[in-house]
Amino acid sequence: MKNVLIMFTLFILFGFLDVQNKKSKLSSSLTVGVYYYPWYGGSDFHGRKYLREKLVPVQTPELGEYKDTDPEIIRQHLEWSRYAGIGLWVTSWWGPGRMIDKTTKDHILTHPDLDDMKIALFYETSGRMKDFTDDNNVASDIKYIAQNYFDHPNYYTIDGRPVLFVYLTRVLARNGNLASTMDLMRDAAAEEGYEIYIIGDQVFGNPPATTNDIALLDGITNYDVYGSSNSKMFATQKKVENYYNDQAEWKAMAEKVSAGFIPAASPGYNDRGVREGHEPLSRKLTKDDEFGSLFKAMLTNAVKLTDERTGNLLMINSWNEWHEDTQIEPVKIAPPTNKDNSDSGIEYTMGVAHEGYGIRYLDILKELTK
Repeated sequence: MKNVLIMFTLFILFGFLDVQNKKSKLSSSLTVGVYYYPWYGGSDFHGRKYLREKLVPVQTPELGEYKDTDPEIIRQHLEWSRYAGIGLWVTSWWGPGRMIDKTTKDHILTHPDLDDMKIALFYETSGRMKDFTDDNNVASDIKYIAQNYFDHPNYYTIDGRPVLFVYLTRVLARNGNLASTMDLMRDAAAEEGYEIYIIGDQVFGNPPATTNDIALLDGITNYDVYGSSNSKMFATQKKVENYYNDQAEWKAMAEKVSAGFIPAASPGYNDRGVREGHEPLSRKLTKDDEFGSLFKAMLTNAVKLTDERTGNLLMINSWNEWHEDTQIEPVKIAPPTNKDNSDSGIEYTMGVAHEGYGIRYLDILKELTK
């Protein structure tokens, strides 16, 4: 009898340890998402106003200036994404029937190689809410999205709820209409039979004094890593650590109201090819560091802040936002250059070197999130 009791106790103990081990493995696995831009459907690569086409010599995408409705382009993007461990594309969305909507709905979601890649939409408030105050489009937009996206088996969910990323909710909060906009979105989705999970682009700079605005959202994240980190030219390890210390405080604020927190990372920034622009942020931590060192430092810190409530979701800005040069999509291999085709030769680069990096950033992402 004594031996039976011992065996029974051991059975229960090992069963408990096995369950705990499975839970540990589950909680440590990451969901890596990227902001994906289906903008390149015309003949001019969305205006051809991107930094790398102004470099001397030019550094073009590995796939050239592509059309993103091309099934071979989508297939290669999917293949590269899987190689790097990316499981979610958050696609920019600017309204029903627009080229971007059609690309996502009719070409990406129907692609034969989509397999288990998840898709969520990024609701571009700057294009759907004039001056961030006009909410006339909101309810009909959400109904359209619900009718055309939420039922798709690849649409991303958290706790069974379809996820919608919303750009610049922090501006809505500042204008005083965040609550009313969220109510419009939730009510419109409910009329179509869905309880949506809203992730707001709410995080920026230092955390707020109260959780009032965070409580209106299901999850919060920081889209503008460049602006929020307040880093120019070379970030340095210290500024990266300061940025993620602030992010940890935002996460603590979110936890107080049971909102999820989604950390973010970005490889660098240069928007001077598309607008008057800002000071660029090099992809090197310091002038003497290697290319990719900024991305490595950000990822190393970001993975520590993932949240089980969101399935340990981590967002990368971006897959292919070429106009702000945040993309990790492969570039044709080329030696570094800080020269551009401006009269001064450095108007666009401001002297910061840019490398034709190949798949460098896919390799970094794969290594640091595996």
